[in-house]
Amino acid sequence: MTQSQSALRKTSDAYCDHLAAKGWAEADKGLAGFADLLIRGRSASEQRAPAYASDIGAGSRAPVLVLAKISADSESARKGLENVTLEARQVLDRSKSVTSNRNDVIAYERALVRAQMAHRNFLEALEIVSARADMDVTPIENEIAAFAASIDEARRVADDLAARYTGSYGAAS
Repeated sequence: MTQSQSALRKTSDAYCDHLAAKGWAEADKGLAGFADLLIRGRSASEQRAPAYASDIGAGSRAPVLVLAKISADSESARKGLENVTLEARQVLDRSKSVTSNRNDVIAYERALVRAQMAHRNFLEALEIVSARADMDVTPIENEIAAFAASIDEARRVADDLAARYTGSYGAAS
């Protein structure tokens, strides 16, 4: 069980690092930054112009290129989250009668928060490019919606991990 939990932490941390390296979500600012993000929802630096949209040129580059970038980035972020969620499910499956490790819960929830940040950034960039281009953005909206569905599933798994940590998993139906 320790091995699978360690794998979940590693996978979650790698996902967070990947999102930050790609500019899809802010880098981890430690426990205090994470707590602030959970309490306030957005950090002070996010209140300014959306960095992702600016980085990909959502307001200036050719719309077709920007839309392709948003779609590819959303798909990559979604697949990465699905990989982390698979790892979290394996922890749940392997530890039916044992509580989750607190560090696993924290690592997975951190990955979930970063995925939500990336999702929000993709939506903001799509909104900016859509305002200046008369194009069908349905395929990109569908990809971002698929990412949102993966986030919702990850949220359910995070709830199960947290319940397992507190010992209440499966206690109430």
